[in-house]
Order: sequence, then structure tokens, then C-alpha cells
Amino acid sequence: MKLLEATLNIVKARGEPLFLDVSRPYAYTLVAEINRERMLIRIAQNAEDVSGSSIKDLKLLSSYTNVTSLCITSTVRGEVLRRGVVYTRDNITFISLSTFTDLVDGKPPIFRLNHGSITAAVDGKKLRQRREEAGISLGALAKELGVSRETVYRYEREEIEAPAKIAQKLIDMFGEDVIKKISIDKVHVSAEELASRSLGKDTYKLVDSHPDALRVQDRVLFISTSADKFQKTVELANALGVEVEKSG
Repeated sequence: MKLLEATLNIVKARGEPLFLDVSRPYAYTLVAEINRERMLIRIAQNAEDVSGSSIKDLKLLSSYTNVTSLCITSTVRGEVLRRGVVYTRDNITFISLSTFTDLVDGKPPIFRLNHGSITAAVDGKKLRQRREEAGISLGALAKELGVSRETVYRYEREEIEAPAKIAQKLIDMFGEDVIKKISIDKVHVSAEELASRSLGKDTYKLVDSHPDALRVQDRVLFISTSADKFQKTVELANALGVEVEKSG
């Protein structure tokens, strides 16, 4: 798989792969450490190849092992995912390989794919400051951008995001920092999602992972009931800094 090979090359050039398994499409493909931060990464050619159960596994693992999780993909709904653009599904971030490369090199993305449109979040305070410093009125900026005065007003109040073309114009006029960077943060699991995976007190089922469950008490434990996945469960646990409990 070319996407996997290219991802591994990026990881090895900038950090270290700590875990890898492509024997079947688990919720994750590898664990990498880059810039002293561990990442749980799923690689899939198409975003739609990542199932809802895998997304839940990623969120559980990311939340309780305190690592960043993301998916590297080439396409979303049949369209190529562009460089610098993120797609988010159930709070899990999907990015292209080129965007991943930029991210680990210290250049976070600024655009997001929303319902087929690419937009960016404007830093309204900075936009207003730069506009006023340049002596440009709301109306004059609106005319330059080809939008209404009300639209510019709403950008400055951060009520709406700007389409990619407008965001690029703002960057060209006032500098990159008038557009907010997108932070790929550690995700958290909702109470409803926890309830749907609960196996009892502080224990949650994993569906598309090497561990069969995780238990959260004074420390995080991976629970393994499958002999054929036990060794890989141990390897994953070592990569994520948790322990394994063999059950059954």
C-alpha cells in the first residue's frame, strides 16, 4: 500500500514508529512518536473505509491513553482531500499525507471540509485590528472581497467561517494569522458513547482493536481474551504506555 509506505517514510524521517499492524483493518494502523508526542494513526485510502466502530475505538484509546489520534487518507466521498484541509468525522480528524507532513513540520492546517465546502475560521479581532491599521473601512474591504458589508462584519465577530478563496484573500491582504490554525487535539468520548461500550464499572468494549476491552481505574489496563491477538496487544500496550491483563 503506497499510502502506508509513504506515511512510514515520513514517520521514520521525523520520529519513530512504535507499533505497526496491517494484518487486517484495525481501528489504527500504527503508533508513532514525533516531536516527543505519540500519535495513534489509521491509514485508509478512502475516509469511508473507516467504520463507525473504528472511530469509537480510536476515541476511547485516544482519550484514556492520552495520545493524539488521526486518520491519514487520500479521498473523502470520492474527492481528493487537498493539502492543508482537514475533514472531521465524530471528532476524529482526517488529513492527507501532505497535510500530515506539514503538521509534523510545524505547519498546522487552516482549512476544513464542511458539507462539501472548504472554509476557514477567521480571527475576528486580528482582522479588525489589521483592517483599521490599514485604514480600510468595512465597506471597502467588502468590495475588495466581493461580499457584503454584513458578511465582513460577521467575520470580525467570528459568527461565520470564510470560504477558502475569501480566506486566502484575507491572508494575502493582512497576513496568515488573521486565519486561525486548526489544532488536532486529543479527543474525548461522550457519556453516550461510553454507555454504548460499557461492560461494567469502568470497563469498555473495543471492537476493532487488538485488546478486547480497556479498564480505567487507578491506571489504564488493556484486557485481552484472545490468544491470537495477545502478543500484538502487548506490543500496542508498550507503545501506548499501558499494561495488559489476560482474561479467560
